[in-house]
Amino acid sequence: MGKIIDNLKYHFVDSTSLNTAANPIYSAFEVGIAGMSDEVSIAARSIATGLNYFAGMGWAFGKGRDIWRRNFKINDNTKEQIQGLHDALYASAFTLLVAPPIYVASGVNDIRQLAIGTGTAVIVGMVHGPLLGYAVSVGRDLTGLESCHRRTFPDFVRKSDSKIKKGLGLTLVAASIGLMAGIYSLTPNADEETVPQQTQEVITLENIITE
Repeated sequence: MGKIIDNLKYHFVDSTSLNTAANPIYSAFEVGIAGMSDEVSIAARSIATGLNYFAGMGWAFGKGRDIWRRNFKINDNTKEQIQGLHDALYASAFTLLVAPPIYVASGVNDIRQLAIGTGTAVIVGMVHGPLLGYAVSVGRDLTGLESCHRRTFPDFVRKSDSKIKKGLGLTLVAASIGLMAGIYSLTPNADEETVPQQTQEVITLENIITE
């Protein structure tokens, strides 16, 4: 029973850490590069978040990363550049597996858009893979699951009280949500994009009738 509870703790913490780090970045490239509407991007982020929490994808990412690091003999004392490289490779491989079904389930039915979304997601996964790996390590420390001894992790945070650490973790989650809201507020949604076209159609129809 104790092992099950421990696994659930790791699952929740890793999932939250991944969502916090990944969702703002992916929402930005989905609406800014892949050309998805706000609605489709929000659906994709919701599905990805749900898969992390309810389908065990967050646990799978964290567990797979642990196995990857163990097989390649990577630990917190390894050079940050090497840790970052391995996190980049692992994240891109993981993204290649999970991105296509997420986008299809989100309503992407254009093969070009799906290819661009998946390809860009893999590239983004490689670029911000080190951030995801770092987020997992930091998230586990802030929640008391494991101590993070990476050189880039501030010593004063590592030695802080558990209440302060959890407060910092909640602040990071809130900041991630706020950043996503800001991204979507700067991009038009599907309804706004169709208004000019609908208005033009009405004007054309009125001209025909009056003529």
